[in-house]
Amino acid sequence: MRGWAWLLALAVALPLVVGVAGLPPHDAPDAPIHTHVGARYLERGVEETGMKNLVTAVLLNYRGFDTFIEVVVIFTALAAVLALPRGAVRPASRRRTEDGRGTGDPGAADPDAPAGANAGRLADVDGEVPVSPVVGFVVRLLAPFMALFAIAMLFRGHVTPGGGFQAAAVFAAIFIALGLVMGRARVGRLVSGRAQPWLQAAGPLAFAAVAWAGWRLTGHFLGYPMHDHTAQEAMALVLEVAIGVGGGVILARLFLSMET
Repeated sequence: MRGWAWLLALAVALPLVVGVAGLPPHDAPDAPIHTHVGARYLERGVEETGMKNLVTAVLLNYRGFDTFIEVVVIFTALAAVLALPRGAVRPASRRRTEDGRGTGDPGAADPDAPAGANAGRLADVDGEVPVSPVVGFVVRLLAPFMALFAIAMLFRGHVTPGGGFQAAAVFAAIFIALGLVMGRARVGRLVSGRAQPWLQAAGPLAFAAVAWAGWRLTGHFLGYPMHDHTAQEAMALVLEVAIGVGGGVILARLFLSMET
């Protein structure tokens, strides 16, 4: 069985290696990406997509299918993590016998140490390290401003640098920072349990809805009306918000789901 697995891996890898080897160098000035694709984006990007930020135009319009798959991938990654069994194996640092011998635990008791010398080491492993009040105060103070910055990146991403993925990273960073100083259980209650599944699937659901709307308007799956910039911006805004909110919840949920 292992031999067939190796053959399958080679059968898939060899064409990929040959194809990559045939690509022009990244710095080649006459590469198609520079002479055709990139030039088309720069010359007609704003006119064809109605988006002033060409990065957003490429991600949501020219490469919309690729971005669609990306949001599905991160959603699938979270689904795979949540499907893993929990509590079956305890962390190595907490597995030890009563006297701490034979486990490889760096915090285990040393049977040859003087009496009372092991108490501190056991407390370091089993106890929780208290959060510095300075760190807790700074995180709580900056969290609202970080949220405002993420919202600004989200709603201005089609005009200025930013967008859904960047906003999602900032939203997730806020949850993680608060989780470190307030506790994961308390931070997890900031988002309703009933709303979490819908928020986690916001990206794929929004892309499916916009793709269906594009098909109804243009006859093409995930198509944008070429001469209706208002509709283009509205469709892009829906996708940006869904990516920002859904991606942030997914990244935060991945952190909150980690075993301690």
